[in-house]
Amino acid sequence: MPRKSKCRLVCGEPACRRFLPQSSSEGVKAEPVRLSVEELESLRLCDYEGLEQGQAAARMEISRGTFQRILYAARRKAAQALITGAELTIGGGRYAVREGCCPHAGGCRHPGARCCQGMHPGGKAPPEPRSETRGETPGKGGPPSE
Repeated sequence: MPRKSKCRLVCGEPACRRFLPQSSSEGVKAEPVRLSVEELESLRLCDYEGLEQGQAAARMEISRGTFQRILYAARRKAAQALITGAELTIGGGRYAVREGCCPHAGGCRHPGARCCQGMHPGGKAPPEPRSETRGETPGKGGPPSE
């Protein structure tokens, strides 16, 4: 009996889920190509952000071997859509959107990702605004009264 597959963590939902060729060559209509959300995430992590496969696999919380299979399938599908002029759709798969900030310094470069919105580099929340200045009484602007 095969092992149950794990959900792959992604930083956000894709902003665009459908790409169409501007024109098809000589009326030949290619079959649409479907890219899963985790396949898109693997492309984003390795090819857009420039991470090594081991680092990217850790971010998605999967093994390096599984990540490599997902990445190779994504590259094959993207190449197929580009070369044949096929429609490329993104959706489906077995994934979960990460809650909270990505566990790496600098936050996430995913456009529109909700995992790091409002976060500062290093995954920390922005500091609370301070209402008083050193040596001054709040609201009076002068030295503290004794």
